[in-house]
Order: sequence, then C-alpha cells, then structure tokens
Amino acid sequence: MSTSLIHELTKVLHSCTDLEGIIKTILLAIQEILEFDRVILFEINQTDFCLQSGTSAGITEKELKSLSIPLGFEGGEITDALFLNRHILVEDPDTESDIFYKELSSSAYLVIPLISKVNRKCWEAKECNKTMCPAHSGFNPYCWSIIGSGLLTNSGTEDERRQACIKCQCFKVEGVLWMDRVNRRAPITSDDITTLTAIINLAGIVIENFRILDAFDKANTNLQQANNQLKVVNHDLQVAQTKINSDLEHARNIQQGLLPQDLNDTEDFSLGARYLSADAVGGDYYDAFSISEGVYGLVVADVSGHGIASALIMSMAKVLLKSYVKNEKSPQKTLELINQTFLSEIKTDNFVTIFYAVLDTNEHVLHYTSAGHCPVLLFNRRSKTCNMIKADGLFMGVFPDMMLSESKFEYEPGTVRLVLYTDGLIESKNSSEEMYGVERLSQSSGSSLDIPAKEAVNFILADQKAFCGADQSPDDDITLLVIDF
Repeated sequence: MSTSLIHELTKVLHSCTDLEGIIKTILLAIQEILEFDRVILFEINQTDFCLQSGTSAGITEKELKSLSIPLGFEGGEITDALFLNRHILVEDPDTESDIFYKELSSSAYLVIPLISKVNRKCWEAKECNKTMCPAHSGFNPYCWSIIGSGLLTNSGTEDERRQACIKCQCFKVEGVLWMDRVNRRAPITSDDITTLTAIINLAGIVIENFRILDAFDKANTNLQQANNQLKVVNHDLQVAQTKINSDLEHARNIQQGLLPQDLNDTEDFSLGARYLSADAVGGDYYDAFSISEGVYGLVVADVSGHGIASALIMSMAKVLLKSYVKNEKSPQKTLELINQTFLSEIKTDNFVTIFYAVLDTNEHVLHYTSAGHCPVLLFNRRSKTCNMIKADGLFMGVFPDMMLSESKFEYEPGTVRLVLYTDGLIESKNSSEEMYGVERLSQSSGSSLDIPAKEAVNFILADQKAFCGADQSPDDDITLLVIDF
C-alpha cells in the first residue's frame, strides 16, 4: 500500500468524531483497498466469555446474529489469533467444526486482532512482584499473548488464564477482525497481510488517541459540572452566611438593648460599668435598677453558649426579673420564681449563671444570692480587705431545685466596693494560654480602691489587657460592674 494511501486513510480516521465511525472506516478500508468481500469485527464479551459479532461490512444482519464464539480453547483459530497476538490464515477449514464454514460458507479466511496502543506492561501497572509469571520483566508488552501469564498460580487451565487476561487493565484488544473473499475467490497473499497489518497498526494508534481525547473531554466536562456545582454551593453558602451575619447582628442588637444605656450615680451609691463584646454574640447581662425608694437591684448574669438563642434567653431573664421584683424583695425567691418559669416555658439546653443582690440603703443591708455565678468580690475600702462571695446554688434553667440560699451583709455607708463580672474576664488568656484569673482580678481591684468606681473599671480592664496582650481578642464577652456604697 502506498504511503499516500496511508496518509489519506490517516486523515479520514482522524476526522471521525466517535469510535463507531473509526471502526466503520477501518472495515470499509479493508473491504475497498484489499478487496475483501466480507469483514466483521468481533467484540469481547467479558460477562459471557465469548466473541460477539459487532460492526461489519458486506454481510447481512441475519448472518451476523448466529455468530457467537467462546473465548476458550474450543473457540478455534479466531480466539487463538487474539491470545497469540498474530494473524492466522485459514485456507482449509474443518467442514465439521469450523463455524465460519458452517454459518457463512467461507472456504478461506483471515483473522487478526485489533489492538489499541499499549502504554504499560502488566507487571509494571500492577507493581507485581510475582516472578513466577512468564510475563514478568519481559520485553513483550502484549503480556496476554505469553502462554502461562495472567494466573495467580501455574496450575490453572488455558481457559482460566484467558479469563484472567481479559479482565486485566492492560488487556488492550479491541476485538478480532475476520475477513474473506467469498465472491472474488482471489487467494490471500503475504502482501495482503502486510498491508492489512499496516492498516491495523494505524487504527490501533487512532483508537488509543481517540480514547485519550475522549477521556480528557469527559474529565473536562465533569470538571465543568463540578465547577458549576461548586458555584451553586458557594452562592448558597454566601446567601446562608449573609443570613447568619444578619441574624448575628439582630442578636447583637437584642443583647445591646438588654444592657442599661446609662448608669448614673445616686446619693446612695456610685458605679462604673463596661461591656466588651467578643466576635460571637454572647449572653452577658448586667444592671442596677431602682426597686423602691432607697432600694436597688444589682445583677450580673451570663447565658451559656452564643448567638440568638443566648440573647433571647437573656432577654426573657431580664423581663422576668423586672416583673418579679415588683412583688418579691428576696433575691433567693426571685431567682427561684424565674427558674420555675424557665423550666415550664422555655425548653432549651442553655443555662444561666446569675448573681442578684438587693441593696437596701435605708437599712444599710445588702441581701444577695448566687446561682452558679463567678465569685463576687466584696471590698472594705477602709480596711483594704476583700471577702470573696462564692456561688451557693446551682445555675438557673436546669434543675427544679437550685439549692439556693440567701445571705445578707450589713455595711457602713461609704466603705464598701462590690466588683461584679462575668467569666469572660477571668478566663481571658495571654499568649501562653494562662488565664487572667480571680486572683489577678482581686489584686487589680484592690489596687484601685482609692479611685472612683468608673476609673476603677478602666484600671482593671487596662490591667487585664496588659496581661493578655493588646493583640489578644477575647473568646467570650467581658462584663465588669463596680459599685461603691
């Protein structure tokens, strides 16, 4: 076959847009160039372990339907050609057993395997160390053509070996081409076989290139689909994040609305307060409010967790507190009433720690109780001594019985400083993961007893900032309330 003819065939094959077109072009080229009357591509059926007729030229569909050849040793020359990786010319078929003689009345035919390009050897692809395999470390890349290859042991039959080979990832046989000259009756010559081999080799390269390009196209399509899906997911995440940010802003507004906007000194006491918000919305709350003439409520509380739930629970606690103090002066009984309402009306996993005191400036008595809250610091500014008031009950919103007790403290006007705070202050950490702690808070509070309450708040927070570092952001909200009375 001339070089120009090969060149033209190459161009035609490369212009095909699918594998079926490539196969059809190969069959027509064999039929027209080499003057074969009938050409069939037999394809491999792994499930049924047989060769089934596929694309054809010069033969009817009725004739094709009856052609199914077992891949075992009994399959004859066509399966031998496949597993020996060479052409076989049958010039005198057995009239009793040859399927092509019996079904197609073929008195002479040629079979040759169609193989796509082999990129890797079986033992390399599988990283195989089975040195008893005859294909191992061999030069022949068509390992299925080596007798004895493909088996886990040397005791298998030829049929078992063939079954193992066709399932291997390195088995690159597209099928087996069968052809004859039933009308022309011209003999099949060595020149015919040489030309046919050139066409088959060219076809194998084109098929492999097509598979590679097709794999790239599919991968690119899958990548584009994945990218589009990611865009949708990213958009949904952005929408969700926008909603979350909006919800957090609402929660932050709710929480800020709970806190007193201005706390002014009275004739009976002076105070200073500061609330420092962390990035997440917390549930801190503090207040100093009038109950009756000369009687005031002092409260600091913290809801577990963050977000809208914490802010809403704290909002409920504030409303209930302001409602119950109208008729109940006892701090203990007030918190017990709030707890009962929480348990009956609010179903949540969040709990509340709270210190609540009633300051009676008429009688110079402080009544107080603590439900699981941080230790409160009670200073005598005259003697510079500190009494640490620890929680005497369980936190609110969990147990029906908080096991609270109420205490009272009689004081001399102008001598007492009360330091209330939430755990965000004492649990703030420095770069070494050390907590600020109650002891440091007590020291800084004691060092600021001679300055007004508002300045003392600034002093304490400056000390905490110096300990933690200017670049350390708090993980939790910080609330500090200093009251002199």
